[in-house]
Amino acid sequence: MKVGYLGPRGSFTYSAAVNFFKEETLLPYESLTALLEAQRKGALDYCVVPIENTIEGSVLPTLDVIFQTLPTIQAEIVLPIQQQLMVHPAHKNAWREIELICSHQQALAQSQVFIMNHFPTVDIEQIGSTAQGAQKVAENPDKKYAAIGPKAAAEQFGLVVVQENVQSISENETRFWVLGENALSSILPKGPNKATILFDLASDHPGALYQCLEIFAAEEINLTKIESRTQKTKLGEYFFIIDFVTPKEPKLTNVLEKLARQQFKVTLIGDYPTYLPKVRKS
Repeated sequence: MKVGYLGPRGSFTYSAAVNFFKEETLLPYESLTALLEAQRKGALDYCVVPIENTIEGSVLPTLDVIFQTLPTIQAEIVLPIQQQLMVHPAHKNAWREIELICSHQQALAQSQVFIMNHFPTVDIEQIGSTAQGAQKVAENPDKKYAAIGPKAAAEQFGLVVVQENVQSISENETRFWVLGENALSSILPKGPNKATILFDLASDHPGALYQCLEIFAAEEINLTKIESRTQKTKLGEYFFIIDFVTPKEPKLTNVLEKLARQQFKVTLIGDYPTYLPKVRKS
């Protein structure tokens, strides 16, 4: 089985993948776009992608590509996320003099209070993943670079953590989706089953969104998330993504049928279990 993740080894997405898939073949990709495209073309059996973080909310590039490719969600993994400031061992005693901090945009955003308080004038570089940031620091030992990411990335690339837990809040978590064509399960601790739909409104008129949400309310279905994103067609055209706790049948079928009768364009992209691995916070 081939499983893709946002790499290299040591990223948070790698941690989610290895917790879920254990001994399967894990393949790193340098970008979310490349990862999801490989999944779409059938080069991978499954891929693991970050979808939402406590501090920064949705991972928008993931949402946008999912809307275009419509993969199937087979599982959700929720991991605790703690960000560490790491440097090359040569600079561990002079880490306050760093000249560049590099990491994935989500990690930088999650740590922006720390950065503003301690390094307000230091250059910031957004990079493909937290592990790629650690790799860049390791490959430039003569430069005063730092990365922000998991302890696993520091261990992977031989760096030293000089400031721990630099994210803005302590209870920081990220949701990851496992995407693929076939259902699968895990022995990890399990949470509630969830479902996710994508839809856009049949027409732009007062109360259109309310008509959709009223259907969920009538069936007493608990929504856990609703978000709109631009369709990237023209200004004012959006699609919506809704997550909800999967109801017992026939409620789910009823909702989908009622939405269709209202002429909403609806795609169910997953009815899936959630898992909450007990892993170290790194």
